[in-house]
Amino acid sequence: MCEDILMKLFHKLLVAPATLGLLAPFSAVANEINLNQVTQYGIDQEELFEQDFDSNTFSRELAQTDSVLTNDSISGSNFEAGSFSETTIASFSADFLIGATEGDANTQGDPEAVVANYSFEIGLNTTFTGDDDLFVNIGSGNTIAVSPLTTALDFGNANADALRVKDVHYTRPFGDKLTVAVGDSLDISDQFTGACVYSGFTDVISDCGTGNSAGAGGDVTISTSYDIGNGFTLGAGMSGQEGSTTDGIFTKESNDIFGFQLAYAADSYGAALSYASADTPNVDTIYWGVNGYYSFDNAFLDSVSVGYEVGNPSAGNDAKAYFVGLTTAEVGPGAISLGLGTNNDIGSTPLIVDDAETTMLYEVSYSWNLNDATTATVGGFLQERDNANGEDLTGIALKTSFAF
Repeated sequence: MCEDILMKLFHKLLVAPATLGLLAPFSAVANEINLNQVTQYGIDQEELFEQDFDSNTFSRELAQTDSVLTNDSISGSNFEAGSFSETTIASFSADFLIGATEGDANTQGDPEAVVANYSFEIGLNTTFTGDDDLFVNIGSGNTIAVSPLTTALDFGNANADALRVKDVHYTRPFGDKLTVAVGDSLDISDQFTGACVYSGFTDVISDCGTGNSAGAGGDVTISTSYDIGNGFTLGAGMSGQEGSTTDGIFTKESNDIFGFQLAYAADSYGAALSYASADTPNVDTIYWGVNGYYSFDNAFLDSVSVGYEVGNPSAGNDAKAYFVGLTTAEVGPGAISLGLGTNNDIGSTPLIVDDAETTMLYEVSYSWNLNDATTATVGGFLQERDNANGEDLTGIALKTSFAF
């Protein structure tokens, strides 16, 4: 046993010098390396990397790529990650309404209900030449179609919370004088100059008394404006209504509208004469309307707007409508608007047929800016009804609008 232990110990003693001999060259190399120089080299390389690699610059260069396509019509286009094209601008708006009405139900639902509704819209503007504009409007909302309040105010979208395309149209100038817009869901007056500076609280009053002669539209519309010069502009348009009972637009069977407007605008006043012809398979109706406004320069009254319209919408019977709107200068943080005009009961049109009872619509509202992106409007209205349609309808509401 002792001999075995002595033999193993002797073998280990023989291996030790050989191992030390192999390690000797590595020790010599280690002795020749200056560890201080190694450390300094690492610091220098780190500083050089930081100079060559600017994270912000790298991120910007990574996000933007210059792309040259083989298509001859598209070359040198710039695409930026996570955004629209450089020529597209998106705008967003959200409106909230709370209010109530009181009066007879008539055909517009429960008038004594307190309602709270919202409306959300997205607007996309794209230009291809720098002067033209392709506009797409997408909206959603929970407005009830038969609500007397939202009907009177023409508020929101009755989309049952679904997002839908509301408007698509394209506008392009031709030279310095002529501008043309064509698209869906446009009024023929889209490019008209007009002559009303009153901002109405209710839908009927906001038409400034000429909702038929200078405000109607259909499914497909062409609206134009020509700058005559010296303050005069000439507008012309036509619109076709394509529905379940008509075949196409601008045909004998379709419901079409043709119209024009001659307007004049000076520094503090303006006037406009409008004409429209509504052609249906059974009845052709002619409307004439005139608007005017004057802006004051005093401490209380800011502007006054007026409108008058005549037509024959009921089996050839003549009808008329008129409107007056006043806007004050700033009262506190905002301004007061007061308006009155004819209104044939529910509010679909302000025209009152001759020999019929004249019913009026009165409104008052106050609007102010909470900040650069938020506007609030509180107001009320009284809608008279003739003897056949019962008690007058009154309503109050607060609307808050956000733009972003």
